[in-house]
Amino acid sequence: MTAPNSKVWRYYAERYRPHRAALAVIVLAALAQAGLVFPMLWLIREILDVILPQRQVRQLALAGGGLLLLNLAGGALVLCVRQFSLRATKIVIREIRGELVERLFCFSRGYFDNADRSVLHARIVQDTERLDVMSNALVAQMLPAMLVSAALSLILLYLNWILFAVMMSIAPALYLANRLLGRKVRRLVGAFRRSFEVFSKGILFVVQGIDLCRFQSAEKIELERQRGYQEDLRVTSERMAWLDTAYGQVQSTISTASSLLILVVGGVSVAAGSMSLGELLAFYVTVGLMIGHARTVWSVMPQIILGSESLEAVHSLLRTQDLAPYTGRRRIDFQGGLTLRSVHFRYRQEPVLEGFDLAVQPHTTVAVIGPNGSGKSTIAYLLAGFYRPQQGSLYADQTPYDELDLAHFRRFIGFVPQEPMLFSGSVLENITYGSEISDPADLERVTAAAELATAHEFIRELPQGYDTPIGDNGVMLSGGQRQRIAIARALLRRPRLLILDEPTNHLDSAAVGRLMRNLETLPERPTTVLISHDAAIIAQAQSVCSLRTGCSVPGERP
Repeated sequence: MTAPNSKVWRYYAERYRPHRAALAVIVLAALAQAGLVFPMLWLIREILDVILPQRQVRQLALAGGGLLLLNLAGGALVLCVRQFSLRATKIVIREIRGELVERLFCFSRGYFDNADRSVLHARIVQDTERLDVMSNALVAQMLPAMLVSAALSLILLYLNWILFAVMMSIAPALYLANRLLGRKVRRLVGAFRRSFEVFSKGILFVVQGIDLCRFQSAEKIELERQRGYQEDLRVTSERMAWLDTAYGQVQSTISTASSLLILVVGGVSVAAGSMSLGELLAFYVTVGLMIGHARTVWSVMPQIILGSESLEAVHSLLRTQDLAPYTGRRRIDFQGGLTLRSVHFRYRQEPVLEGFDLAVQPHTTVAVIGPNGSGKSTIAYLLAGFYRPQQGSLYADQTPYDELDLAHFRRFIGFVPQEPMLFSGSVLENITYGSEISDPADLERVTAAAELATAHEFIRELPQGYDTPIGDNGVMLSGGQRQRIAIARALLRRPRLLILDEPTNHLDSAAVGRLMRNLETLPERPTTVLISHDAAIIAQAQSVCSLRTGCSVPGERP
C-alpha cells in the first residue's frame, strides 16, 4: 500500500467541517469517560483500604451503588458518542455518494465509451460502503478510544510514575509488532479488496450476460472462471482474517505481559509497604481500562486500512479530468433548425466523418443513410451534444453549440437510439421517465404519445395495460414493442427535434411510415432526423443525406 495521500485525507476531513459541533461532543464525551475514572478509582481504593478493613457494611453498599452509577454514566456517554458519530458519518457518506453520482453526469459520453462500468459501479457502491465502515470505526471507535487512552495514561502517571514506567517498557515491543504485522495487514487488505472487485465484476457479468453464456454453451467455462474468482477471494479473505486475529493476539499477549509485570512490581511494593493494596488495584483497574481502549484501536485497523484504499479510489474518481464537450450557458427557444458545417470526427485515431455537411430546416424530415460503420449513429450523438467534433461546427437555429446550455437544449430533443434502454418497471413508468406526470390529464398525454408512436394498441392488450411490468430492459416485450415504447417516451416530451437511430432495426418500413404520418397530424410537427442503413427509409423524408454521395431531396440525383 502506498503512503497516505495528504490531499485525499484533507478532502475527507473537509467533509466533516459542517459537523464540528458533533465532533466536539464526541471529544467531550470521550474525555468525560476518562474523567469518570477518578471517582471510580477513589471508591475502589476506599473500599479496599478503609471500608473492608473497618467492616463498614453501609458504606460498602453506598460505594457499590456509586460504582454502578458511574458505570451507567459511562454507558450513557458511549451511547452519546455513538449517536453523534453516526449522525456525522452517515451524512458525510451520503454527501460523498451524491458527489460521485453527480460526477457521473459531468463525464462525457466518450469517457463512458472507454470506462469499465463495473468498476464505476464498484467505486460508488462497494468503495463507499467500505468508506462508511471506516468512518464509523474512525469516528465512533478509534477517536474516542485514543482520547480515553491518552487521558488514562496521564491518570496512571499521576497515580504511580514507577508502575507507569514499567508499563511503558513494553512500548518498543508494541511498536515493532505494529510495524511488522501492520505492513502485512496492509498488503493483505489490498489483495482482498482487489479479489473482491474481481469477484463482484464476475457476478455482474453473469447477471447481465446469462443469455450469452447459454447461447454459447459456455456455462461450464463460466462456472469454472467464477469458481476461480471465488477461490481467490476465499484465500485472500482467509489470510486477511487470520492475520487480523494474529495481529490482535500479539497485541493482547504483549498487553497481558505488561499487566502481569505491573502486578508483580506492584505486589512487591505492597509487600514492602510503599503502596497500599487499594492503590495497586486502582492502578491495575486503570491499566485494564486503557488496554481495553487500546484493543479497540488495534481491532479497527484493518477496517481503517481497507477504507483508506477505498477513499483513495473514490477521490481519484471525483478528481478525474474529463472535459464536457460543451460548456456554454446560453438558453434558446429552439425551433428545430440544425446545421453541421465541415464536421470531422474520429474515435481515437480512426476517422469516421470527414468534412460532413448537413442543413435541416425546422419541421421537416431528413433521412441520413449509409452502410453500417459509416458514422450514422455518430451524427445522432453529435446532434444531441454528446460528442464534439475535432473540426467543424454545429448550430441550433444558427446558435453555435459552443454557446448552448446543453442540459437545457436537450429538453427540446427526443432521441431513440438503436437499442433503446428500458428498465425494470411498468410500461407507464418507462414512458413517463424524465417527464412530470401527476394527474389524470397528464395520463391522457401518455396515451396520446403512445398512439402517435403506434404503441397504444399493443399496450392496451397487455395483462395490466400501462401498469404491466416489462422486466429488466423490457425482456418481456418484443423488439418492436420496446422500440415503440421508447418512441412514446420521446414524444411525451413534445420535442422540437426527434432523432430516430435505425428505426427499421425493429420496425418495418410500413410501421415507420405510419409513425411519420401520425407526426404530420401534430400542430407543431417536430423536426425529424431518420438515421438508417435501409434505403427504403428515403420515402419518409423531404430530404436525404447519404454518407457516400451527399445530400439531396427525393427524386434528385446528388
